[in-house]
Amino acid sequence: MNFGASLFMKNQEKNIRKSFSLRRLFNLLFIISLGLNVYFLVPENELDSVVNLDSVELTGKKIAEESRIKNSIELKNFFLDKGLKENIHEEESTQNFYTTETSSHTVESVLFSPSVEPNGPNIQALKLKVKNSLNYTVCQQTKLGSECDAFSAYLARLLVWFLDINKEMYNGDTLDVVYKRLDNEGTFKILQLVYQSSFLNKTLEANFFKEEEMKYGGYFDRDGKEVAQRLLKKQSPIDNYVEIVSLPGDFRKGRKGHFGTDFKADVGSTIRSTFDGRISRVNWNRRANGYCIEIIHPNQKIKTRYLHLSRVLVKRGQYVKQGEKIAESGNTGRSFAPHLHYEVRSLDKKNKVYNPFNFKYHKTYHRNISDKDLGEFEKIISTYATYYQKNKTDRNVGKG
Repeated sequence: MNFGASLFMKNQEKNIRKSFSLRRLFNLLFIISLGLNVYFLVPENELDSVVNLDSVELTGKKIAEESRIKNSIELKNFFLDKGLKENIHEEESTQNFYTTETSSHTVESVLFSPSVEPNGPNIQALKLKVKNSLNYTVCQQTKLGSECDAFSAYLARLLVWFLDINKEMYNGDTLDVVYKRLDNEGTFKILQLVYQSSFLNKTLEANFFKEEEMKYGGYFDRDGKEVAQRLLKKQSPIDNYVEIVSLPGDFRKGRKGHFGTDFKADVGSTIRSTFDGRISRVNWNRRANGYCIEIIHPNQKIKTRYLHLSRVLVKRGQYVKQGEKIAESGNTGRSFAPHLHYEVRSLDKKNKVYNPFNFKYHKTYHRNISDKDLGEFEKIISTYATYYQKNKTDRNVGKG
């Protein structure tokens, strides 16, 4: 190799090194610039930021998420009427401050439409005799086909307020049901349930009724007392709700656990702190829980959680009083219908989950139908009774 060629190659190598160094410098400056943009655009601690979906000051990241939620709202509303074919939610277990949570069972959610009146087409009556289990009974003695599983779950959600359906339903018990089929496949409205229990040696009854003053109706026994319990207003996490669609311990085979109480409610319903406490977390695991809040209550030695919110109105570290508005209910995260997931856990390492309806610090009551509406309630019950006779007549005509 001659000297000229050697010099040319050295110069070429120098140019390459120089070009490479300039490229690295450019890339370094670009990364620094990008980092500064992210620093100024995104809050230093996203968990501490107050979520307000109506705010025009949302960051680029929040705007993108808000757009995703709005674009998917129609899909989620579609699932609202799919009954047992979809969970109302599927919260994933999340890590708390003290221990790692694990799951053992999930909720089998039930969706009712309390707006249905006890008249019109598609109303039918069934008279069943229990054999083996509730699900087996319904699937063997009705013509509901693939919908029998969903239908038996609707019944279970009412019976759970009376007895343990896995242990206290005996062969030979009778079950009378008046129901209405709703528009979507597998969705029903239970209008009346009458269960003759040999375990309790009594008749259990739930009749759907809505007083004019009630925002939502409910299920009442023959004396006009509501079947489901309610939390005392000053301790309730939500002002108004359609109904309770799942409780801690509800499960579905093959799925993870469910630890909360689900209140089916319209988006935007007021959410309140159930006790005095300090906000310990906001918006963790947003993919599963949506917008969410956790509060530490030292006096009760518990923490409470509020998931799937549409707005969060508090910040981490903030102290709140019992009954103070902290959020609005929604349908965010892994949720297929608007509802509030309310959860009560112990603060110790055992991380015990409490059912709020038998937790010592939560006080409960039952609504009663007012005296002025008892006459109308009795008429409705009489209307339900006519469907059993109609069903019997239809069967006899069919045999003829």
